[in-house]
Parts: sequence; structure tokens; C-alpha cells
Amino acid sequence: MNKSQKFIETKEYKRFAEFCDACIKYKYIGICYGLPGVGKTLSSRYYSNWDYIEKQIDYKYKKKIGLDTDERILKARTIFYTAPAIRATKMTDEISIIGGKMGMTKAIYKVNNGGEEEYSTDTYEDIDLIIVDEIDRLKVQNLEQLRDLYDRNDLAMILIGMPGIEKRLARYPQLYSRIGFAHEFDKLSKDEAHHILEYKWEELGLSIKLEDFSDYEAITSIIKITGGNFRLIQRLFTQIERILEINNLETITTEVVEAARDSLVIGIK
Repeated sequence: MNKSQKFIETKEYKRFAEFCDACIKYKYIGICYGLPGVGKTLSSRYYSNWDYIEKQIDYKYKKKIGLDTDERILKARTIFYTAPAIRATKMTDEISIIGGKMGMTKAIYKVNNGGEEEYSTDTYEDIDLIIVDEIDRLKVQNLEQLRDLYDRNDLAMILIGMPGIEKRLARYPQLYSRIGFAHEFDKLSKDEAHHILEYKWEELGLSIKLEDFSDYEAITSIIKITGGNFRLIQRLFTQIERILEINNLETITTEVVEAARDSLVIGIK
């Protein structure tokens, strides 16, 4: 089984990326909202290259800063931050620390590659965008912290949450007046779900044959079960892979799909 996974740039992701680019261009606050599991967080991390950046700035000792860094760090201009589930009093301090670590890592990388030793005192000098996920957790005073951070720096900000968050934010005119764009993150269409399933078959080292009725039946069953929910597709395929391995199978059938579904707790899609 091939366990490597790659991000699939769906039509919805491309719409999200255009939304982010527009917020940066006009330096607006944007709102992104959508149902759980449609891909908001995954798309945000991919857009900001956060899987890479997070590892680069996760250091405990100064001598280890930029040790395994490559030139990709110089292109990092977006901070991804998940709002805490409990007390958010130090939220803006935490975001500032992230920005500072990114700046330090860039500076060390330049020095290690023959550049001059320059350290900016402006935490957000090289930052174009701050993405804040899970803003449903935040109270009004926390939102005011974000508004103040936005006002004091020449950058864009995107707030990500559940459907209805755009109506909640409308109650706070000082913040809402700064919002320039809103984007609803939709679930996958049937065509896109079908496209993603082809990649999923590849990840498992299997070839999909649309002329084979068993493959067609399995795909139809998965699309019906998941309802275009990206996270649910990921979870279902984790179980499918497990069932294939346990039973030493090389074909995804409706029986395999049904067994995988029975292993999951599936909520409202």
C-alpha cells in the first residue's frame, strides 16, 4: 500500500486561494465559513504552506534555528493560527511570537547562505496575511484583539468559522466595517468527489477501472455515504485501507465500503 498522500487542488480550493489573494491585494479582513469537514483548515494550511513552516519555526534552542531550512522559508508570508479552545487572552501575543519566529528563521537562513546579519524589529514586516481558524471559539473581546492587530499592521486577515459566523460578526460594527470579502466553502460536487476518489485509489496502489461495474458501484456508494464531505472521505478511506490489509484484498468493493462505513461514527453532513 502506498501511504503517501498529496493535497488535491479542487475547484473549491482554487476559489479559496483566489479569495485569499484578493484579501492580500486590498488588505481587507475576509470571512470564510463552511460546514465541518469541507476542507477549510486543510486548504488554509496548504495555502500558507503551514506543514512546512510549522516545522521550521518549532525550535527550542537558538543554535537550532534554521538548521534544516531551505529557500522556501523566504517565500513564507502567511501566518496560520488556530484560535484556542479556552482562554484567549494571550492570543495576539502568540500570533506575534509566530511572526517573530518566522522572521528569525528567515534571517538565520540568509546569514547561513552568505547574506548580511539583519534582524527586523517589526514582527509583521514580511507578513501579508494572518489566517485565524476556529473563530467560533472567540468572544467579542478576543475579536477586538484581532481587529486591533489588523489596524496596527499593514496586512490582511482571514477569519474562518462555521456557517452563521458572518451574521454573528455583523453585530460588531467596528470589526464588520473592516470586512471586505466573504467566502462560503462548499462541499465537493459529485464530479470533484469522483476525481478525488481516483487519487484515493492511486494512494492505495490500486488502479480504477470505470468500465468495471464493481469499481463504479464502489465509487457511487462512497459518494452517497460521504455526501461531498472531504474529511469524511479521508476517514472512510483510512478504514477501507485497514480492511483491505486485514483481509489481504486488492479490490475495493461495495462490501468493503459498507464494512468501512460501519466502523465510522458518521454525523450530519
